Amino acid sequence: MLRQPGLHKIWISGIILSFVLFLANYLVFQNLIQASEESSCMQHHQGNVMTTSPPRTVSVLDPGEMELYRKKEHIRTLVLRNFRELPFSKRLELFDVIYKKSQAMGIDPYLTLSIIATESSFRKSAISWDGAYGLMQIKPFTAEQVACKLGIPWQGEETLFDPVLNITIGIKYLADLKDRFGDMDQALVAYNCGPEFVSNRMKNEEKLPIRYIEKIRRNLKQMV
Repeated sequence: MLRQPGLHKIWISGIILSFVLFLANYLVFQNLIQASEESSCMQHHQGNVMTTSPPRTVSVLDPGEMELYRKKEHIRTLVLRNFRELPFSKRLELFDVIYKKSQAMGIDPYLTLSIIATESSFRKSAISWDGAYGLMQIKPFTAEQVACKLGIPWQGEETLFDPVLNITIGIKYLADLKDRFGDMDQALVAYNCGPEFVSNRMKNEEKLPIRYIEKIRRNLKQMV
């Protein structure tokens, strides 16, 4: 049987074409696999980044700020607990006055509370036998002078029955005494006995009485 001319060449060409197509498909398939693996690795890497990335920064107070915050909240608690005869809103207002004005005038808010406890036992209508009024037991003549410095309208003794005004005037008066004598113990004795009493004692080199200071310290110790 005779072979037709060129049939052999056609057969070889078919084999070559098939091989080329197979190779092309193989390369395409390998590229798809590689792309899929790269995509999977990228997702895995992103997932790790998301899970291992540090959390959002939270503001943390330093020890000094924490102590100030603790003190502030403790004083708030003391005010709310001790001024029970006053409405809650008024107690919050008193807290602002005691805490902020004391600090602004260089007085420890705990000391302000201790003076109130010693002088009036937190009773806003207290009146002493020698004519001192209100929470911080201030005499009208002295209170009027201090109120004038602060720009507080003076309406007589009734002004001292306003808890906010009484404490504001009392803190300012104590701060003025501290500035005058340069010592808190002397200022406290002057607050209790009068500045002239302290001046005369110091002039005559006489010791100051400490009974009032001891009362203040006892109340202060109970609060702190």
